[in-house]
Amino acid sequence: MILTVRKFKCRNDNCKRKVFTEQNDNILPYARRTDRVTRLLSDIAIEMSTGTGRMLSEKLLINVSRSTLTRLAHQQIIPQIKKLKVVGVDDWAFRKGVNYGTVLVDMETSKPIDLLPTRNSEDLKAWLRTHPEIETITRDRASSYSSAIDCICPNTIQIADRFHLLMNLSDALDIFFKSISPEISKLFIDKTTETLSDTEGIAQQNSTTNKTMKMPDSPKKPDSRQEIFNKVKELQSQGLSRRKIGRDLGISRNTVRLYFELDVLIPKSHTKQTNIEMFSNYIISKIKTDGYTSIEIINDIRKMRYTGGNTQAYDYISFLKKTNESTALSYVEQRRKPIPYVKRLSSRKLAKYIGLSLSHIEDADERNYMQVLFENMPLLTRVRTLVRQFKAMLKTGEGQVQEWIKSIENSKDKRTGLKTFARGLNGISKRFRMESNLIGAMDLLKVMLIE
Repeated sequence: MILTVRKFKCRNDNCKRKVFTEQNDNILPYARRTDRVTRLLSDIAIEMSTGTGRMLSEKLLINVSRSTLTRLAHQQIIPQIKKLKVVGVDDWAFRKGVNYGTVLVDMETSKPIDLLPTRNSEDLKAWLRTHPEIETITRDRASSYSSAIDCICPNTIQIADRFHLLMNLSDALDIFFKSISPEISKLFIDKTTETLSDTEGIAQQNSTTNKTMKMPDSPKKPDSRQEIFNKVKELQSQGLSRRKIGRDLGISRNTVRLYFELDVLIPKSHTKQTNIEMFSNYIISKIKTDGYTSIEIINDIRKMRYTGGNTQAYDYISFLKKTNESTALSYVEQRRKPIPYVKRLSSRKLAKYIGLSLSHIEDADERNYMQVLFENMPLLTRVRTLVRQFKAMLKTGEGQVQEWIKSIENSKDKRTGLKTFARGLNGISKRFRMESNLIGAMDLLKVMLIE
């Protein structure tokens, strides 16, 4: 782009600059792009990562590097924070598992307003001193945040958000399932033993059947010469000459002469005979057992001195499956079939699935596992009802919180973790002197503040 500008000379002898160039409002001095392009790239740098922004800028025919986009992002003017009423406090990771800071969010606009370098209470205290107008703070369960808020603004309402309340419930359920892990293990050991006993009975029945079963005949492939032989004999009976028969059928006169002399076609003699029929009983016993594949059977009989090739063995195994009507599942089919009483679930997954409907569990093995638990452990059915009630109260903002707490505290069941969770909620409800019949979701969250 070529821009023509005017130049001016200064008539003041005391001025250090003698020549002045006309300036353009859209182009800064020494700039390599217009102000409009800079604003566009600045928006791209803020809205997306530098890698994605670089690719988008290429599509817009503005080739810039990732470093340029980073510099433009750092040059942005941070907007002034307006008067705050409701603020969210949570931690965030500079580097996950290594270095964490604190993020502060304006809950009315759902936008971050500041980042603190650490999760220490001193940094949060210093920030709160500059914003005494805050009325409500939503936070996680970190004790450093609680102490900082109580120290600087004790009259501020502290609220545990729904996410962290559900996390607290999940932690309580995790402790609960770990406490009843021996009972779950015993249940599934008994179920596995029961399943294995049934399997052994079926295997013994198959073994008895195999002993009385007659070994099937070896499969015989049709001889491709038989059709030509029948045609030659038919034309021979009509009195045609060997030359004409050979020419019409596309075979040599020597073959025609040989077929003229034979009444029945002699089978071919194989130079290499195999001993596949010796292993028929073994193959039948394997194809009637779930989980065996053809290649595994072939490897086994090869160790028993089978001398043939894989193709013949595959054909013979397929023949035996058809003649013996085998209904056993192959390895692939067995993997697709739900296997009950085998796969153990962690306490975290049990905490996740306890409040869900079985139809919402996608994995068939995990669905069967939860179904066995509900059918054999009535305690889990009662816990499942409590979890669903708590989630419904969080969702609707209505419910009998005190009744829910009492049902856990007064229960004679083993509910380790859940009783601790209920006691924490009960202490907070007494502190705020809230009524048990809640009206709004905000009141519900106030009662369920996590200390």
